[in-house]
Amino acid sequence: MYSDLWKEILDSVKEFSSDSNIWFRGHSCSTYTLDSGLFRLNLDEINEYISIEAQLYTYYKNLGYMLHREDNPWHLLYSMQHYGVKTRLLDWTESFAVALFFATEGWKNGKTARIWMLKPLELNRLSRDKAEIISPNKLKYPDIYKEEDKSLNSLAIYPIKNSNRILSQHGVFTIQGNSGKPLDKEFDGQLVNLNVLKCIALTEDVKEDALQYLKQNGINKYSLFPDLDGLSNHINHILIPPYAQ
Repeated sequence: MYSDLWKEILDSVKEFSSDSNIWFRGHSCSTYTLDSGLFRLNLDEINEYISIEAQLYTYYKNLGYMLHREDNPWHLLYSMQHYGVKTRLLDWTESFAVALFFATEGWKNGKTARIWMLKPLELNRLSRDKAEIISPNKLKYPDIYKEEDKSLNSLAIYPIKNSNRILSQHGVFTIQGNSGKPLDKEFDGQLVNLNVLKCIALTEDVKEDALQYLKQNGINKYSLFPDLDGLSNHINHILIPPYAQ
């Protein structure tokens, strides 16, 4: 039987998502911020972030062309994010179970994990006055972010599903603007109060419930990383006993 506390969490997810499309993001530690990889760098001014972003993009595009063969700026950006280059993309998923998996990865005993929930249509309504998911091709990346305009807030974008991983993980993105603030601090920190953003705390007393929920729903490293790396991690996890690791 699932605990009453876990059932309350599932009810909270259902309540938040009852009237709209919801995106999810899992954090294994409650202190992690809703910043993209680019904005987790320890830089001082927005012009420094813009400068390093331009350099990362140019080097990846030019030095890696024989490997990625990409000219479309957005496809390049997805590729950069996929392979670990620091970008202004922040990963989300349309699946609660997938977000839960990432929340449990690296979840240390005694620590509180988190699931963030976002209403992407409402975010875009606040950012661009249109309650719609934005096709990235309507935005001229990287030109739109080259100006030091701190009024540019995060947007919810629906990417081309151009890799097995993003397809398996039901991946979507927010693209962080130039305010220099994590998503929950944008719009004067009002997104939670406006019921656009919400977080659920995962305390240690629901950890076994969470792991059982993932197992019951067939969520594991191989289902989310359908390649040889994912398979290797998965079979190590299921076949090697914990005391031997």
